[in-house]
Amino acid sequence: MVKEEARTDWTGKRGKQGAFLMARPVRRLEEALLGRSSAALLKRVFSILKGDMVVLDVGCGSGYLSLPIARKLDSGRVICVDLSEEMLAGLARRARAAAVSDRIQVIRTAVDTTGLADAAVEVVVSNNLLHELHDPVAAVTEWERVLKPGGHMALSDFRTTRLTNLLMSHEHGEEANDPFDVEGLRTLLQEAGLENVEVTPYRNKLLALADKPA
Repeated sequence: MVKEEARTDWTGKRGKQGAFLMARPVRRLEEALLGRSSAALLKRVFSILKGDMVVLDVGCGSGYLSLPIARKLDSGRVICVDLSEEMLAGLARRARAAAVSDRIQVIRTAVDTTGLADAAVEVVVSNNLLHELHDPVAAVTEWERVLKPGGHMALSDFRTTRLTNLLMSHEHGEEANDPFDVEGLRTLLQEAGLENVEVTPYRNKLLALADKPA
């Protein structure tokens, strides 16, 4: 169920353009220019992933994280949450082409109201999402709720730098949170009740890793 007040900038024409571009090599160019945090995120997830795990990809877009993770699963699945119909449609097409549709579950809803049960997933991942959110505290609190005790969270996002502040000023409205610095992101995760929090800068990006207490 989509909350009536929930919105996303990635809809309509922009959503279609984003779904197209995010599935193209331009994403690798973005990583090369801004920082390879999402590549490091996937490496970390692959190191802990088991074939029967359930992974939540919040703000999944067109599947930049979801599809590589799904390829590593057998009886497990990736729950893909996003508000953009266009992004989710692109993800579904790419999942069919990659023959991983049976490991992909799509839910169109806001990332702070997933509708999942408590302790429903073993891993939560997200890429380039936190800076867009009006209330990142509510979002991370929800992700901690659906994470099983002993589960893992891996988040990649923009870091507050001159370059990203300039880019974000043209990308998002006044309701957006904008990028975090290292300490701000660490505090956000710790105050949500997570432990073993590590936040690493990757040029203009950040990689955050954390665990839910067992």
